[in-house]
Amino acid sequence: MKTIDWIYILLFVAVVIAIVQAVRQWLKRKNDYALISERVHELQTDRYAFLIDRKFRVKETNFYELNENIQDDQPYVLGNVLHCQDGCDSGLCGTGISCKTCPIRLVITNAFKRKRGFEHVEATMHLYDENHEVKQVDVNVDGELVRIGNEPHLVVKVKKLRSE
Repeated sequence: MKTIDWIYILLFVAVVIAIVQAVRQWLKRKNDYALISERVHELQTDRYAFLIDRKFRVKETNFYELNENIQDDQPYVLGNVLHCQDGCDSGLCGTGISCKTCPIRLVITNAFKRKRGFEHVEATMHLYDENHEVKQVDVNVDGELVRIGNEPHLVVKVKKLRSE
């Protein structure tokens, strides 16, 4: 065989290996996502669960399963899905003036930076209810760092402690 033939064979093998690795990564990511999504929807108790990415975009949640009366008219960003007054009034969670000092946003941002979860963060939120009335709600928030493929995500669990 000529040298050029060997080059083509090696090139072909390299391409096949690259394709196989890409498919394996895609399958792993899909499997990771399915397992974590299932965990989020299994939490049908007194806790809301959210699978979020670094930009606070909600990938999966049980919120609407537990709140059938609340319309799904908000962007899929954590504060908007929770119907946080500041996030909803500003249009998008993270863009309001009060969002800069939100303890939940701070803890979640630090969890991604430090690559670890957190437990028992208590905060008071102002949330819209199904009648679009603002309620002051004390919450306890936990976050578990998970990986989908190589990308970090958080499973954020929100428990209402008290509502006025």
